[in-house]
Amino acid sequence: MKLGDNMKRKIYTELIEWKDKNSSQSLLIKGARQVGKTFIVKEFGKKEFSNVLYINFEDQMDLRDLFNNMSNVEEAVKVLQAYGVSKNIFNIEKENTLLFFDEIQLSKRAYSLLKPLTEMNRFKIIASGSLLGINLGGDYLNPGPIVKHIEMYPMDFEEFLWAKYDLGFEKIIESIKEDAKSGKLTNEFYHDLLNNEIKEYIIIGGMPQVVSSYAINEDYGDVFIKQEAINNLYRSDIQQYQTNKDNQMNTLKCFDSIPRQFSKENHRFVYSVVEKDKRARHFGNAIDWLERTGNVTKCYNVDHLSGSLIDGKGASYKLYMNDIGLLVNMLGKDYVYKIKNNELGMFKGALWEQLLAQMLISKSQDLYYIRIGDYEIDFLIQDKGKILPIECKSGGNTKSKSLKSYIDSFSPVKAFKVSMNNINISDITTKAIPYYIFALLSIEEIINL
Repeated sequence: MKLGDNMKRKIYTELIEWKDKNSSQSLLIKGARQVGKTFIVKEFGKKEFSNVLYINFEDQMDLRDLFNNMSNVEEAVKVLQAYGVSKNIFNIEKENTLLFFDEIQLSKRAYSLLKPLTEMNRFKIIASGSLLGINLGGDYLNPGPIVKHIEMYPMDFEEFLWAKYDLGFEKIIESIKEDAKSGKLTNEFYHDLLNNEIKEYIIIGGMPQVVSSYAINEDYGDVFIKQEAINNLYRSDIQQYQTNKDNQMNTLKCFDSIPRQFSKENHRFVYSVVEKDKRARHFGNAIDWLERTGNVTKCYNVDHLSGSLIDGKGASYKLYMNDIGLLVNMLGKDYVYKIKNNELGMFKGALWEQLLAQMLISKSQDLYYIRIGDYEIDFLIQDKGKILPIECKSGGNTKSKSLKSYIDSFSPVKAFKVSMNNINISDITTKAIPYYIFALLSIEEIINL
């Protein structure tokens, strides 16, 4: 199997809808480095258009310089036409050609030209960028609603399964989803299989290059090397794009402290773990910088449950990686073995938290948790004004004093307990579901269980 044979992504459906409805908008696909933006847009262009005119503002310095010195949109059209001819593309209009501007964050002028190019209604344009919140800053023309923004994440668990199995397994997944929505137990064989795949996903994660390699070779050594290369790329970006040496060092220290943050009983991000006796003021914008790159996501503590979750957002937070496989890589070389043999010790609960956080992020959910007295609820979501707790369990024992205390205190309409056990939604309030079901269902389907 070569890359792309079975690397199906859910975002492809959004791209098809955008093309088929003849939208007057252009697309801007955002996301962390290495989540597969370039690959999926090129695949889409190759399959759905006669031509793809591809410009990479990171590699093609000549075109970047041309765009940066353009005075008007007509000049941009002439340059695109000329570049098209050089690539044997003699018509760049939307009926024939997809214009793909990659790494657009490296040309503020190209970004500002998205709006007038789109308003011409002559071109089909997709732009993508990995560090938009860093390189563009506030010094650019916001294109407004004429450019639709789409966030792209690492491969979720279902996409991971698509990469590993043939098309026949997709029908099995759909059947398991339908059974879950009616509360039917998953067949024991598939329950065990999918629990094992969840453990594999914890090790491999969802970075497409890593998933593709594992789907082909099933080699943990190669997985580790590729994950380490991505983590090192993130470190290189910090050194390249942070504004000064102090900011670089502070951001690197915060990034590399993430595994240690989870070695504590309380997983709240603490700056003294980054460096002894240091406080937030010593680190400037380091965490916000990491978040704007898409490399990490904050999970905020909620101080109160009055109104919406955002109303109760406190100052404390946990910090989750964008990809669980990259976190496992940062933990060290022995953790693949420990995960396979259930020898995780203090990190066991932390990895399951990271797993559930990644699932929620892929479902476009903001992350919140609550700590009240001696107990903590791992995640909170909100539906129609109702706040719903989610507790994740790392083993077969699913008793939870925290969840029981929360239910007794706040009487939520529903509560969710996620574990390795089979589904049980018979209780009117507490819905017990396995991790793979939480991953496979949409957030609306989970809430309606």
